[in-house]
Amino acid sequence: MKKTMISFVVVFAGLYLALAGFMYVSQRSLQYFPQQSVRAGFEDPGKFGLDGFSAASIKTGDGETLRAWLALPPKPDAPLILYLHGNAGTLGDRAERFGVFHREGFGVLVLSWRGYGGSTGSPSETGFVEDGRAAMKFLHQNGIPASRVVLFGESLGSGVATQLAANPDTGPLAVVLEAPFTSAADVARTRYWFLPVGLLMKDQYRSIEFAPKVTAPVFVFHGTADKVVPFAQGKRLSAAFAGPKEFLSMQGNGHIDPLTEVSWGAIKDFLKTHGAAPE
Repeated sequence: MKKTMISFVVVFAGLYLALAGFMYVSQRSLQYFPQQSVRAGFEDPGKFGLDGFSAASIKTGDGETLRAWLALPPKPDAPLILYLHGNAGTLGDRAERFGVFHREGFGVLVLSWRGYGGSTGSPSETGFVEDGRAAMKFLHQNGIPASRVVLFGESLGSGVATQLAANPDTGPLAVVLEAPFTSAADVARTRYWFLPVGLLMKDQYRSIEFAPKVTAPVFVFHGTADKVVPFAQGKRLSAAFAGPKEFLSMQGNGHIDPLTEVSWGAIKDFLKTHGAAPE
């Protein structure tokens, strides 16, 4: 009986270690979801009827080339929204939002992450943060300093937006976060509770640690029925920001639902209050 129990424990331990090893080696393919059908190509903004938008290329500090859509502000000195998209889908899936932003008087820059539609490289936290820095540098070279930039981070993009906002060199005019997490590791723990996520996970996006360093105004909105990023994480992250902040609960909404009159109206009001919206 004792030998049988020892054998069982040994086999179980071996299987567990094999699973942990597989998860460690394969983690980035499990964490990131670039849409393969457009990875080698790139969607033109004109395909989606986006007036004033054009395709652009951005070089990163580590040699990658990012594809992007750019619409300069309709009026001089108006703010620009740098949109950092979430984990799945394409820029075209979010085209309606970009059109709304531009019609409301904002400039817009949205980049396709490394390894996503048309951009070179492979996804990683370090790489995505470098992509964000490259986008901010690109804007500065085109006459738009960080002091005129509103960072809009969607889900995974919220982790990059928070890190950029915490850095004095890339500190923006304001920040908008949709369905953000305290950390990607905290999200992973809700699914892989049986693994030591904190030890295994490479790209943890610890937004909760960067939030206290952000002094720009921050607007956070989150669906109460979000099954991807727990609503409680968005609320906890919002409370951690040091500067002016506002949290909007979207009752019954899931993960990244379309912008509504309620959500976009609240965002605009917040930005206007803090001098981060077009006159």
